[in-house]
Amino acid sequence: MAELTKIDAGFATIGQGAGPMMVTWKAGLFHKHGLDIERPRIMGGAKGIVRGLMSGEIQFGNMAAPAPLRANLKGEADVIFLTGGINQQFILGRPGINDRAELAGKKISFVGDGGINDALVKFVIDKLEAAGVKGLKPEPMAAGARELESLLSGRVDAVVGTPPECIDFARKGCKYLIDFAEFGFNYALGGIAARRDYAAQNPEITRKFVKAYVEGMHRYRTDREFTIGVQAEYSGIADRTIAEATYDLTQPGMPRVPYPVVTALQTLIDFMAKDLPEAKNADAASFIDERYIRELDESGFVDSLGA
Repeated sequence: MAELTKIDAGFATIGQGAGPMMVTWKAGLFHKHGLDIERPRIMGGAKGIVRGLMSGEIQFGNMAAPAPLRANLKGEADVIFLTGGINQQFILGRPGINDRAELAGKKISFVGDGGINDALVKFVIDKLEAAGVKGLKPEPMAAGARELESLLSGRVDAVVGTPPECIDFARKGCKYLIDFAEFGFNYALGGIAARRDYAAQNPEITRKFVKAYVEGMHRYRTDREFTIGVQAEYSGIADRTIAEATYDLTQPGMPRVPYPVVTALQTLIDFMAKDLPEAKNADAASFIDERYIRELDESGFVDSLGA
């Protein structure tokens, strides 16, 4: 057997987004495609992934798009998305709030770290204002504060939620008010990224990683029991029904071929231009490299995996 290439990979936070990477690793697919990767590490958010990629601590990372796009635009990093990913976001209201119109004059949790939460909070405030729902205000969250507790106590009236956390929120009486699929954002604002020069200098390693990941995405989509077990294990979910509900919520909309979604990234960049001058006239296509996904798609590899 050919010698394996040792590399490192990481993911931003525990949640649904890292699911395909962890399924890929747990199923031995990185190994199958010639890569030796120890357990992918959690990097403390998208900023941690960007730092890890730029320093060489990791070669590939799974993360949401806002933080790396901002770092790229400000000249602090040069990372590219090689694939799309799995991410869903919702606005959930506290018990008693049943419609987005009721968010007028209310408070929404705001992390303040420049990541996906902040981008989506600003985005939804802008969209609601345009729709006549005025005065939704970002409420900074204290370090270590738990959003569910803040919702149930009424400290905030709404949060951006993702599976599996939003499933727990809903079970405790919180309501789904907005699905970001409405804006074309679900399965669109994240994926696998690498440092641009690393991918350019190591095309075969990059090709192997993307191929393994695409096969892992297929395993995620088609093997419910295996995926639920992986989700529960790496997320530390004690209640298996939460992992089951996470799978059942995320699987139906997953793309068969996870291309980076340029239109959604462009929507995000155009919105970021309101407070980031460097984003004006920026082209989202310059921050992706879809050649490896396209090769797999056009070669018949994806079709060979089955439906």
